Amino acid sequence: MESVPEEVPAVELRGISKDFGSNRALDDVDLRIGHGEVVGLVGQNGSGKSTLVKVLSGVHEPSPGGRLFVGGDEVPLPLAPGKAGEVGLSFVYQNLALAPGLTVLENLTFGQRIGRGFLNPINWRGEHRSAAVVLDRYQVSLDLDAYSGDLPPVDQARLAIVRAAEDLRRFRSASGSSHSVLVLDEPTVFLPEEEVERLFDLVRTVVAEGASVLFISHDLAAVRSITDRVVVIRDGRTVAEVVPGETEESELVDLIVGASAASASLSEEAAEAEDSLSGLISGTPEPRESAVVVGHLSGGRLRDLSCEIGAGEILGVAGLIGSGAEEVPYRLFGALPETEGSLRLGSRTLDAGKLSPQRGVREQIALVPADRAVQGLSGELSLWENIVMLVEDEHYRGGVFRRSELVELARDAIDRFGIRPALPDAPAQTFSGGNQQKALIAKWLLARPRFLLLHEPTQGVDVGARRDIYGFVKAAAALSQMAVLWVTTDFTELAEVCDRVIVLSEGRPVTTLAGQELTDDAISAATLRQIREAS
Repeated sequence: MESVPEEVPAVELRGISKDFGSNRALDDVDLRIGHGEVVGLVGQNGSGKSTLVKVLSGVHEPSPGGRLFVGGDEVPLPLAPGKAGEVGLSFVYQNLALAPGLTVLENLTFGQRIGRGFLNPINWRGEHRSAAVVLDRYQVSLDLDAYSGDLPPVDQARLAIVRAAEDLRRFRSASGSSHSVLVLDEPTVFLPEEEVERLFDLVRTVVAEGASVLFISHDLAAVRSITDRVVVIRDGRTVAEVVPGETEESELVDLIVGASAASASLSEEAAEAEDSLSGLISGTPEPRESAVVVGHLSGGRLRDLSCEIGAGEILGVAGLIGSGAEEVPYRLFGALPETEGSLRLGSRTLDAGKLSPQRGVREQIALVPADRAVQGLSGELSLWENIVMLVEDEHYRGGVFRRSELVELARDAIDRFGIRPALPDAPAQTFSGGNQQKALIAKWLLARPRFLLLHEPTQGVDVGARRDIYGFVKAAAALSQMAVLWVTTDFTELAEVCDRVIVLSEGRPVTTLAGQELTDDAISAATLRQIREAS
């Protein structure tokens, strides 16, 4: 019987390795993406995913021996600038690369204008009609005259994907080629669960138009929902290829972090973290009173939130987008205007309306924001400078700035928090998302806050780093008797980490769950019940 020849893949990487000094980021990695296939690429932060994508895009030059085939034809590595688009590769990264001050129409067409020159007039009416056809092709409804910066996150993501998909469609049309690959790097990281499916509808339309997709994400539910095949990378090597429909999420977690790491319970991880952090953040803390009392907090969508958080307790706040839950940490940190209410820290009572981030820091309030790159870290500063920036005054004595002490303190924190690679002098922006988040949490915990505010602290973080963060926060709360407020739309996370959870609806607390009642299903039911009762 005559064998059927295997279809030539849209893109194939063979034997890709990459070293950064003594650190081997990729070790003989192969990756194949078939025509019309959606391939998931998963792994912990620092596993090599980003490095592999940067090799594919031409940012990194691989070690000798690595090969790239596009539509069956070999393309020399490294790719020259702009070459990726010329061979049918298009990339949408987490930051989306939109110009917020330009309209939807201008963002869609900006790339096509490059090289036309300034003397060619723009037929705005014609471009408006053409752009409307493009949006209709992908079944996306957007106001072409709206500024992209004013769009909700899901529409910004859809705009970026439509723009990239159109680039690929034009490539196929001009070249007569049937292959093209859209690379999506963490496209769902800033989206609530209810918006993800809208994005997936667009991905399916892009595939139906003739493209293949490489889908990179830490959201395992999303990966299992949209992909045909999942490639797992660990420590720079490909460790598995699985079919999502035949693989449980727990099995995927085991493959990503290693079965032994995945089997550890949160209490065991917290105990290990407590041993690791003891001496770094605990010292000999002064006895703390009943910790924190929030009184009648209001402003924006929030209406009259009152609660008490005990010393060493983790209180969760749950609510759907628009419930006001997402505003709570920023109002308690003094980062949002027109706030009313009070905040009692031990024996001191503060007017929440008079708080500012500067005063919040002085009052030993810490905020880990959802957008770590913009609001949490200084990306161009080194890792060590970010970690110790809040405790520099403690190392300024006798008119002398003790830089060596700070560097050593940072090195100790890098080791204890498991930040990898352990390169204190590297810019913070060069580290993976999970390692940046560990650095941000280390920065605040070194300052020994009495009240820690967390907003989506594991957003865009892999399962291994997520467990580390759970352990670090629980350990720090126990060691320094710190009160913690944890706000996220991940209800499973709240159920696992928190001692109690307050559910908000329309800006008001509607129920509190604790003990055996505290499950992700119970949190979901409480939020949905309020919607049904309001409708």
